[in-house]
Amino acid sequence: MWYRDGMSLSDDPFAGLGGNGSAFTPEEHSGWYSPGRQDAFWTVAAIGTVVVCLAWFWYGLAFSEEMTEQCKAVMASSSMAGTGLLLGGVPLVFAHLAVLLPLLLIAAKYRSPRRTGILVAVVVVLVASALGIAVNELVWSGNLFAMSADAAQCS
Repeated sequence: MWYRDGMSLSDDPFAGLGGNGSAFTPEEHSGWYSPGRQDAFWTVAAIGTVVVCLAWFWYGLAFSEEMTEQCKAVMASSSMAGTGLLLGGVPLVFAHLAVLLPLLLIAAKYRSPRRTGILVAVVVVLVASALGIAVNELVWSGNLFAMSADAAQCS
């Protein structure tokens, strides 16, 4: 049976996902050591794409809040500058890392060669982020990166 890192096919919790339980080589399954791990990778990628798109929406929401509340803050001798970055930018970075790390772990360990697994994981996150930017530019009427305290029209 299949052995890798001291684990037999029957010990692999993802072995039954998409496989027939027979021994195989990475070349038979598009470079993956296990079809179950390939399924896990693409499931995380699909869920991660939604997570990254929502993180980009949250980013826009945080900067929209910064922009709309700036006039009130100026009247109170304060400023909302930096609030959008703190409440939107930081979670955006964490969302990207939360998607990238599991993809890297699965791809680096169960894809042959390892370099292509890492490359695929990074490309998946970049594409998910680009999709998130595109969708949220539509949601925020092309102002996703134009909203800030400086853009507030305070008179």
